[in-house]
Amino acid sequence: MVDQLSNVERAPQRRMRVEQRTLGQKNGALTKLKNELATLKTNSKTLKETDLYDSRSVTSNQSHTTATAKEGTSSGDYRFEIYQLATAAKQLGNADVGASVTTSAALDSTGFAIAVTEGTVTVQGEQITVATSDSLDTTLDAIKTAVGGSFDYSVANDKITFTDSSTVVLGSATDTSNLLQALRLNANGTSSITSGANVGGMNLSKTVDEANFTDGAGSASGSFKINETSITYSATDNITDILDNINNSEAGVYANYDTVNDRFLITNKTEGDVGITLEDVSGDFLAKTRLLTANSGSLSRGNNLLYNVNDNGPLESRSNTITQNSSGVQGLSVTATQASGASRISSVDTSGESVTTTESHGYSTGDAVTMYSPGTVPGGLSSSTTYYVKVTANNSFTLHATKADAEAGTSAVNLTSAQSGDVYFLDSNPKKSTISVQSDTEVVKTAISDLIAQLNKVQSLISSQIASSTDADGKITLGVLAAEALPTEIARELRSKITGSVTGITSTIKRLESIGYASSGYTNEITLDDSEKLDSALRDNLGQVKSLFTTETYGVGISIYDYLDNVLDDDGAMASTQKNMTDQVSDITKQIADHERMVQSKRDQLIRGFVAMETSQAKVNQQMSFLSARFK
Repeated sequence: MVDQLSNVERAPQRRMRVEQRTLGQKNGALTKLKNELATLKTNSKTLKETDLYDSRSVTSNQSHTTATAKEGTSSGDYRFEIYQLATAAKQLGNADVGASVTTSAALDSTGFAIAVTEGTVTVQGEQITVATSDSLDTTLDAIKTAVGGSFDYSVANDKITFTDSSTVVLGSATDTSNLLQALRLNANGTSSITSGANVGGMNLSKTVDEANFTDGAGSASGSFKINETSITYSATDNITDILDNINNSEAGVYANYDTVNDRFLITNKTEGDVGITLEDVSGDFLAKTRLLTANSGSLSRGNNLLYNVNDNGPLESRSNTITQNSSGVQGLSVTATQASGASRISSVDTSGESVTTTESHGYSTGDAVTMYSPGTVPGGLSSSTTYYVKVTANNSFTLHATKADAEAGTSAVNLTSAQSGDVYFLDSNPKKSTISVQSDTEVVKTAISDLIAQLNKVQSLISSQIASSTDADGKITLGVLAAEALPTEIARELRSKITGSVTGITSTIKRLESIGYASSGYTNEITLDDSEKLDSALRDNLGQVKSLFTTETYGVGISIYDYLDNVLDDDGAMASTQKNMTDQVSDITKQIADHERMVQSKRDQLIRGFVAMETSQAKVNQQMSFLSARFK
């Protein structure tokens, strides 16, 4: 009975919990609306940024060139002619950096460029066991003995020669040792085979003081500089470790060992005709690897990219990516992967009237060439004249004033002196491509479409949150936010900003209706009613479209963004409304707790009253029993 009475007392709590749930539902609905408004704010931010309308689309009519363009790059076609690709410079260490093999030493300490592994090898069909503890002399003698007959070998100039009266056949599918590879021997279908390269070389697993350098062991530890970047090595670092340290440093180079030519190489990580600086600081690693000029190392210059753009040039770029720093076209970046037509003069034969190029020129007799000269052209030639070549070799030709003379090999131009510095010949068939830069109207169109789609989503959400419904019995149910003023205000403001004319615009495009969007008049949503009108505006009047969305204060993008920025601010209407609801929920929670304490207090009073009444009843019953017993 006490619990029943207490439950009746809790009726106000049940009403307060219903109110609390309603507030929670409203708060949740506002949170959902807030999230959608935040997305709409992002969409409007995109459209209010002027850079959007300066976006560019870029196409190339050839696969060997690709391009990108920053906002504001001048629209138009850019014709590129690529004569020469950029290549990286290399510091070439002198060859034979590794000492010759010691034929009397064990194979594992002989000084092979390729470390020998144990196992078996087959020569002339005979299998021989290779033990790395044996010397090279012992191993070669064992091969000679096993093959027998007229087979013989010789060792000279760090190379091995096998001879026989019949064709020398090397190896089998079951060989397990790499001795033949270490000896650099490959079958050639004859009776005599000689190593294709020196067999002695560098074992990169050795430390500097144990390495097989031709110039003697190096210092166990030390430091050196490459491009002014310091690199140190310790007594426990092997040569591979040191090369890795170089490659992972800030020196901007790759270092490696060329086993075929037995030399070290350092290559710039970037293309272009730029140098490489080297210096031993302590120790002698660079000297022992013969990379220094003092140790016969040499720089193989890189090439700059040579090109024309819109008949302007030749121009040079240190990279295969042409930027505004080279071309002068602001914002345009073009990457080339193929080139043709350039050849650099190596020397001039004034007696034979011929020109020799540094590499194969690729010309054919009768080809027209012009000259590009950062240096001084050879005597007898003019950089403004077109000449015709008569090919005399893949890297040489003579020059003639007419194509007929070139084809006949007559009347060669008289060359009176050699060139000074770099001089290039350029033929008439470079790799050509046209880069087209246009306004990227699709990205603007997508941004507008995204804004409208999100706006309609917001308006639809608000409509569902504030709408009322009537069931079959005529009962009216209000939307979760029907009693809240903020959603209705937001819907009204957004409709006004999206459908109204933009103040301050005098051009023909001053409202969304001008670019094909329209409202049905029955809802707050709008649709693209005329897509051709939108496409035409973007194609022919992009500047006016830009003004529609970006005009200060009143532009569609700016006005929506600014409005939502205020609504969604930490101190804005949305935050204030939700905080008020949260405070109400907290206040109701406190009221429920206070009321529950009152109910519990009354419950305790009732329980004490009932206990006292039952105690009194028990005493009365006891007295009655006593009296009944006395008067029997």
